Amino acid sequence: MKDHDLRFYAKGDAFKDGVYDLRSMELLIVSYRSITDRLIAVHLGRRQLTPSIRNQIDYQVQVKPGSIEFLIDFVFAHKEILGVLAADGGYQLSGIITKLFRAAIDLRKEVAGAIAKGFPITITINNNVNIGSGNIISNNGNGNISIGDPKVLWAAQVTKYPADRLIAGIDGSAIEYVELGARTDEIRLTTDERVVLGHNKEELSATLRVYGRLDMIAFSSHKGTIISNQEKFPVTWDEAIRNKMQRVADIEGVEFLVRPIIDQQRLHSEAIAYHVLDCKNPQQKLDV
Repeated sequence: MKDHDLRFYAKGDAFKDGVYDLRSMELLIVSYRSITDRLIAVHLGRRQLTPSIRNQIDYQVQVKPGSIEFLIDFVFAHKEILGVLAADGGYQLSGIITKLFRAAIDLRKEVAGAIAKGFPITITINNNVNIGSGNIISNNGNGNISIGDPKVLWAAQVTKYPADRLIAGIDGSAIEYVELGARTDEIRLTTDERVVLGHNKEELSATLRVYGRLDMIAFSSHKGTIISNQEKFPVTWDEAIRNKMQRVADIEGVEFLVRPIIDQQRLHSEAIAYHVLDCKNPQQKLDV
């Protein structure tokens, strides 16, 4: 490890005796690369890497019996883009990636624990939190979570898909565990991290009014999509307002009274869908 920047390692039955399970290898390669790219982007203050930066990452792979190991060296074609992070050949960058990923997984585990207890999630940025010795503080175990750096939340959000894919593949046998490590830091993922998987959709009791157009309708199953401010939101409704919904279909500027549906596992309280309680067309100046 001392001659390389970053180490990804996995152990399990899928890598025994020099014969490797193709699906397990593909899972590791795709997930590791995606997680690394996204964490580098977060540290640079970006949502995603540009092709020029992404192409600077070169992978060198060594395989050992009973395990698979990726030893990664960063190759910087344009060092001025990454500045000081490229000055030492990538050692500092690898440490940052490892620390960010651990903090992201820790945050998601805190969220999962609060959800399991039925608490609503509130994440705040508290600059008094000491990032060096403790990335996350859960206030009295009631769902109020403080973090000391907004990049931790960002890292948890952008790595969710590849991290979930990777963690879902750790079954304790074919893949016993995986590790991500820099020279001075390391994180191990086992079946214990599976607590972060899954969704926890919740329909809030609060109501709000949304203006838009009902589109892509399946009246028989009470499902459709509301297009509002150029965004699309899946919606459902009860049989009691089916006739009203039919009469406002494909009309612009309809007012919908809705309950927002959120997904706590996404680490924010923004609505991902709505349940419609009522609707009317304000242009007609009367209830539909």
